[in-house]
Amino acid sequence: MRALLAAVLLVVTLGGCVSPAWDDHDYALKAQQTTKTAHSVVEMTRLAVQHSGELHGPYLKTVLTDAAVDLGEVAQQFGGVQPPSDASDQVRERTLEKVQQAEDEIDALLIQVRRGGIEQPRQAAARLEKLAGELR
Repeated sequence: MRALLAAVLLVVTLGGCVSPAWDDHDYALKAQQTTKTAHSVVEMTRLAVQHSGELHGPYLKTVLTDAAVDLGEVAQQFGGVQPPSDASDQVRERTLEKVQQAEDEIDALLIQVRRGGIEQPRQAAARLEKLAGELR
């Protein structure tokens, strides 16, 4: 049920990232939607990591895999929208940098899960919380 809800949320929020940006304001709105989507994915992952001791390994692995894939798709969708001006270049760089940081963190956690479990779940959840705050 949660996976279905997450998939629906992703599809709905990605809709704001698909069309072209006509001006800087439109581009900023697309960047904002991208970071909101990434924030949602990171928060969902943080909750799973925070409760990793209570979750079965295959479930946690699935959550992290889905999160990594979702962040990659979000970055790809936003990266495909060309910035309309030089001013939007900075927005693009910051947005993609933050999404990439989140993807890297989740990829690292996924490697840990595949190798037997998250070594320091509290610290990992704190890092994800920090990333979520930056995306917010």
